[in-house]
Amino acid sequence: MSVFFTLLFLSSLVCISKQQECKNDVEIVCYWGSWAWYRTEIGQFTSDDLDTTICTKIIYTFAGLDEKLEISPLDHELDVTMKGYANVTNLKIKNPCLKVILAVGGWNEGSQKYSIAAYTAERRQKFADNVLKFLVYYDFDGIDVDWEYPTTRGGVLADGENFAALLRTVKDTISPWGFAVSTAVAIDETLIGTAYIIKDIADTVDYVHLMAYDYVPSTSNKTGLSSPMSAMNKSVSLWLDGGLPAKKLILGLPAYARNFVLQDPSQTGIGAPVGEVGRPGPFTKEDGFLAYYEVLDTYKYVDYTIVSVDGTNYAYLDDEWLTYENVETVKLKTQYALDLNLGGIMLWSLDTDDFRGKYGNKYPLLNAINDAIQEHKVLRYRNVIAPFRSNKQMNMFIHE
Repeated sequence: MSVFFTLLFLSSLVCISKQQECKNDVEIVCYWGSWAWYRTEIGQFTSDDLDTTICTKIIYTFAGLDEKLEISPLDHELDVTMKGYANVTNLKIKNPCLKVILAVGGWNEGSQKYSIAAYTAERRQKFADNVLKFLVYYDFDGIDVDWEYPTTRGGVLADGENFAALLRTVKDTISPWGFAVSTAVAIDETLIGTAYIIKDIADTVDYVHLMAYDYVPSTSNKTGLSSPMSAMNKSVSLWLDGGLPAKKLILGLPAYARNFVLQDPSQTGIGAPVGEVGRPGPFTKEDGFLAYYEVLDTYKYVDYTIVSVDGTNYAYLDDEWLTYENVETVKLKTQYALDLNLGGIMLWSLDTDDFRGKYGNKYPLLNAINDAIQEHKVLRYRNVIAPFRSNKQMNMFIHE
């Protein structure tokens, strides 16, 4: 037996065993932008900063496609030489129920390579075979396909059907060995029915990660909310009404702010004219973007006016305007997802929460998600199950 098939057999036994022992009623999916390793001082994030108890899945981003349209590390030095892959998958030693998923794609990868890789049945099978080998070799538990986005940015009209077919081929190829398949999807409703044929995707993937943020991007010429509840609810409804089972939909939340420079500091409401993209944070160093810990750092030194509206927040001071989530709005949206019986919550990203606890407890947003889930379990128990169980059984139920 070849080394590959020996590894494949052993990996399948581990995956199947874990699935049987580690069932989760609600998924907490945590994306990790691996490039956070390059940030300085308190912004640098490594596998040592990960808490293996507050996520059910960690998704390592990103792998990409090389010139042969095969999966390849986008940063070989970080991912392989410096053992980025090994360090994150080794976290399963600390928590055997943790699943570590590899994301392939992302914004910087564009769309065209994925459009070509999905164009024929032969290419789709080649892609799927390559995924299987890559997952086994690097000890990941599944693949998250982040094609951004079918039919756009260099794609073709046939991408919608080809994307669904690609996911089906990958699923058929890797699922016999216990590997999972998920995909991250955009909020652009014009992509429904063109890029995303929901019923075909629903029949295939384990989960769909709805990126329910950046409804107003940092490039907007007017201020607006990044993750308003009303827009989020519309996006969720489109997927559910389109045929995706609620338990397969994971609601994505942002652990970052979008910021703008106001054209006129006297106009501070939603829809105010923007003069330019927001100033970069001291650690993330990206225009129009602030990690949640950078937001907290900003509030520590200056007195912003904060407005809570539509299930989210915006704040302003002088010509600076930002839109962001906090502990309260994250809990509210987690409760919303639980009320709809969705599959869980996804956070983008681990490395932009206050992971060091510099401004309070570590991982305040992620812990708010966990708290909301526990509170929901308690409430459900008291309303439905409590009359028939003992206190001891209640404690077991809450912590299961």
